[in-house]
Amino acid sequence: MTAAHYEAQDDLLIENHGSVRVLTLNRPADRNPASTALLFKLTETARSLAADDSVRAVIITGAGKAFSAGGDFAHFVATARDPQVANDTIANGRDFIAAMLDIPVPVIAAVNGAAVGFGATLLALSDIVIMSENAFIIEPHVNVGLVIGDGISVTWPFLTSLHKAKELAFTGDRLPAVEAVACGLANKVVPLQDLMSEALSMAERISRQPRSALAGSKQLFNQYSKAVMDTVLRAQMELQFAQTQGPEHGQIVQSMIDAQKRNASA
Repeated sequence: MTAAHYEAQDDLLIENHGSVRVLTLNRPADRNPASTALLFKLTETARSLAADDSVRAVIITGAGKAFSAGGDFAHFVATARDPQVANDTIANGRDFIAAMLDIPVPVIAAVNGAAVGFGATLLALSDIVIMSENAFIIEPHVNVGLVIGDGISVTWPFLTSLHKAKELAFTGDRLPAVEAVACGLANKVVPLQDLMSEALSMAERISRQPRSALAGSKQLFNQYSKAVMDTVLRAQMELQFAQTQGPEHGQIVQSMIDAQKRNASA
C-alpha cells in the first residue's frame, strides 16, 4: 500500500516565509498526534521540500500547547491489529528518515510543548532543536511493548551518550528542555512567547548562507545516520514489526481500548 490508500487529513499546515517553509502539525485539540495519513504526508512533504530549490530553511512546530504527542489512538490500534498497516507504517518510517536526511537545507524544530514518541523522532531528525521552557521529550515505545522508534535508533547514539539514550528509552522518563540541551538532544531553551521569533531568526540567518555549502555540509553530517540505515534501521524494522504483532504490545493495546470504553460509558 501507499499513502493513497489512507485518507488524507488537514493536519499539516505549510506556510511560506520568503525562502523559509514553516510546517505546523495541526491537531491542537488532540496534542498533534500522528495519524497514519500524516505519517505518509510528511514523507511526501519532505521529498517535495528537497526538490524545491527556492527553499533555504525549514521550521517544524506544533499548533496549540504540544509539539506532538506521538501516534494517534486509531493508528496505534491499527498497527497492532492489522499486519498490513504495521508493515506499511514501518516501511514508510524508513522512507521518512531517508527523506528528512535528504532535505538539503537545515530543518529547525521549534518545540512548543510535549514531544512524545513520533514527536521525539521529529526532533531527532531535525538539524537544530529550539525548545520552549515548558517543552519536554519522552521516548515511550518500550512502555507500550515496542522497541525504540526508528528515527531514535539511527540518531540518538550520535546526539547523546549511549548510556543516556538507553536510560531514556528503557524508562520512558520525561526529559525537560533544559536537560535536553545539557545532554545534546536540543540546542537552546527560550521562553514560549519567543519560540517562533527565535526559530524564524535562526532560519533567516541560515538562509543567507551559500546554499551549496549548506547542502554539502548537511550531507556530510548526515552520513553518520545514513551509514547505519542498512544495519541498525533494518534490524529496528524487523524487531518493531514482531513487537506490533506480539502478545505484550497486544495486551497493552487491549487494556487501552478497554479503558477508553469505560471512560466513554462513565
